[in-house]
Amino acid sequence: MPTRSKQRRRGDPATDAPPAVRRGLDQVAQACLALGESLRKSRALESTLAAVTDTAVALTRSFQATLRLLDDSGKRLLTSARSGPSVHRRGNTPFRLGEGFIGWVAVHQKPAMINRVGRDPRFVHRPGQLWTPTALLAAPLLTPRGCIGVLSVARRGGAPFTNRDLALLRLVVQVSEPYLEIARLQRINESDPLTLLHNRRHLQERLPEEIGRAARRRRPLAAALLDLDRFKRVNDGHGHEVGDEVLVEFAERLRASSRATDVLARWGGEEFVVLLPRTTLAQASMVAERMRRAVADQPFQTSAGKLWVTLSAGVVAWRRGEGDASLLRRADQAMYAAKEAGRNRVETARG
Repeated sequence: MPTRSKQRRRGDPATDAPPAVRRGLDQVAQACLALGESLRKSRALESTLAAVTDTAVALTRSFQATLRLLDDSGKRLLTSARSGPSVHRRGNTPFRLGEGFIGWVAVHQKPAMINRVGRDPRFVHRPGQLWTPTALLAAPLLTPRGCIGVLSVARRGGAPFTNRDLALLRLVVQVSEPYLEIARLQRINESDPLTLLHNRRHLQERLPEEIGRAARRRRPLAAALLDLDRFKRVNDGHGHEVGDEVLVEFAERLRASSRATDVLARWGGEEFVVLLPRTTLAQASMVAERMRRAVADQPFQTSAGKLWVTLSAGVVAWRRGEGDASLLRRADQAMYAAKEAGRNRVETARG
């Protein structure tokens, strides 16, 4: 479920965050009606999720909002939408049930508020944290089958949250819940359950759309096929559980070294595809090289100890009139050229 899982990236939060609304009864009612109308009419998953976090920020007058939905295992809360700057670095591991304030809300299935973050044991500082909220609100998304996620908002300085703020957040949740269950199921259907990246089905649907968009708008489009080198040795030598640990960490490193516009997908086994909209061949090669270094420069921490892993990548630029099968075939050929040239390298397909 990525995350990505797509998250909304914003620039200056002071100017890019949704404007706060007046919070008289009429204004709150209008904001909730507008949210319900947006959710009802939306046909795009990203727009559906973003409408919820935008409204949460505006009504609670927060610095940012994050929507996290449970994955299909019911154990991890995946960031599915955000308005405002992220607290954590891109690619940070998801919250698990019971972990931190967000995990606490999911387990106890009740809304909660923190106005003294440093004094509340439910708040945990995690690796990759970019800034620390001064106040937090969170409300669970509940269905007859239980909690399906958590909507949270954060402030960075300024006044503490009040019970009114918490009530407004719960109101946003109440309006959104029926649509978010549908969105969650759709996100699960698009995601690889192990790595939480997009799955092959999603990429097969997304790639023709991106090709069509590139053709209409006359913009560049590139793709990279990544393959972990000698990955069979990891599975044979240490077992498939350790192999899975490597794949999960590999996916996190890909997220951390990718851009917000990149589409990351597990193609199958140890093969991954990165789709790079509005990107030239030279730019795509630099992204792939950054990913290669992110994998090769640090060992993978596993239950079997430290393992050194490398990848080979093939990068191609879409040619006008080319179909998705041809694009991926050329990326595959470039990736095998990287293997034949010694592995742990990036090769481009030109022409």
